[in-house]
Amino acid sequence: MYRKNKTLPFFDKIVHCIDQFVEKEFSHQDGWIHTDLVVKCQHVLLNIIAIIGFDYDLEKGSSTDGDTLRQAFNDVIKCANRFALMAAIPLWIARLRLALDSKFQRALRILRHYVMRIIHEEQKRQCEEQQLLAKPKTLIASMVAAAENDRLETGSSKASLSPTELFDEVSLSMVAGFETTSAALSWFFFLMSKHPDVQAKIKDELLRHGLTSDAILTPEDLDELVYVECVMKEILRYAPIAAAIVRQATRDDVINDIIVKKGDIFLIATQNMHRDSRYWQIDPMKFFPERFLDEDKYPTPYAYMPFGGGHRTCIGQDLALFEFKIVITRLMQRIIIEDAGNEANNSGGFMQRITCFPKHVAIRVYMDSDAKLPA
Repeated sequence: MYRKNKTLPFFDKIVHCIDQFVEKEFSHQDGWIHTDLVVKCQHVLLNIIAIIGFDYDLEKGSSTDGDTLRQAFNDVIKCANRFALMAAIPLWIARLRLALDSKFQRALRILRHYVMRIIHEEQKRQCEEQQLLAKPKTLIASMVAAAENDRLETGSSKASLSPTELFDEVSLSMVAGFETTSAALSWFFFLMSKHPDVQAKIKDELLRHGLTSDAILTPEDLDELVYVECVMKEILRYAPIAAAIVRQATRDDVINDIIVKKGDIFLIATQNMHRDSRYWQIDPMKFFPERFLDEDKYPTPYAYMPFGGGHRTCIGQDLALFEFKIVITRLMQRIIIEDAGNEANNSGGFMQRITCFPKHVAIRVYMDSDAKLPA
């Protein structure tokens, strides 16, 4: 359901989405200082998630619909971020606060209206066209088909997931996909501004494969981009999108003379693991993508966990990585990223939300070429 082949039918639309982003934000502001890249990354990634999730282009059709849905989604994200920071308080108090939050409840009603309508349309389409055996393309189509297949296999008269449960699953998947990839993209902009040598190597690799600014990008091209893959891995190592991973002990145990009781909570500090010199051959404090070509190509198990580990690893990691690779490859075809220098604060730092974002980003963006986009 969450494999990268779900992205393939929308590959060209995602590339077009990035092209629109570049044209809107950078092409007419060559060399301007941008201090709101985090917000801009969230904007473009929400468009992409909507395309993958239910083939809905927020930039087309009624601008009112797109703006309303985007604002509702952003309001839900903001409330979810506050909820994530309530981890130390009892769950019932956190739930009560969300239930009494009028802004959150209004945003949830708007999201439910749009998503439930699409779920019902998809259920009707699959029923009328009898396409249960065909491969569903969108996230919603996959979930609807999976629920119906479960019903048929069990011989039940009811679907394994109710429409409300489908809505919860779709919403959670969209929030997770949106937050993780927009955080990674924000770090990409910041780190490329600080490491022009890495950016130059990406562009060299693209040119070796004929990926100039006016070249058409294909899924086959991505498979050849080894250095881009290393850059992605290094971004997720150097600035992990999840500050920590939480696990609960399912039984009593003793680990290195430490007594563990069933129900105990473990907090695994991802960044500490990713920068622990005991597990990395090359200085882990250094941003160095080449580590994944040689010495650190195969890191110590569980020393590198950008998407968690074990049987509870993130099921959407393949989809997220493929989406991330499309986005940064297309960006590197089109733009050059530079540090804004002393004119603005480009110091980075960490901003904790559901995921970790860079706190201070100030960069200049230049168009890489005057070549026209393919029609």
